[in-house]
Amino acid sequence: MGVLEEFIGNAFYYTIDAPVTFVRDFVDSQRKRSPYYYYHQRFPRVPSIEECAVDDYVCMYEGNMQYKRDRLVDMEILKHLQKVLADCNLMEGPNAKQSCKAQLAEYEEAADGYQGKYGELGGTGNAVKCMMKQKARLMEERRKAREQGKA
Repeated sequence: MGVLEEFIGNAFYYTIDAPVTFVRDFVDSQRKRSPYYYYHQRFPRVPSIEECAVDDYVCMYEGNMQYKRDRLVDMEILKHLQKVLADCNLMEGPNAKQSCKAQLAEYEEAADGYQGKYGELGGTGNAVKCMMKQKARLMEERRKAREQGKA
């Protein structure tokens, strides 16, 4: 009986176990070499629009796409903070004003930053319009600082 059991064991090993183990080891080695994460896609950062030459349309397009991705990320952060604040208000009930001050402050800070950067640009806002808005805001801040310095 020992020879028959050994023959069946070897037949099982060489026909089923060995090929499956070989394929699994090969797939695992490939996965370790270049891991791929399914939960989000990472885009490499590109030069911003102010670093592009006037006639470099590819750079301007990439800068505009980077602006749109950044805007979407900032929008999702705001949505998440709004959801956290709503959950806190729901859980705390009548005590929400005292208990949710930290969440409210964080949300208001993020909303002010978003409004300062993207506000009043509309749906057709692009990187050039955003850059011009920031430039105008900086010039206004410098003008106010000069006026305060003289007064």
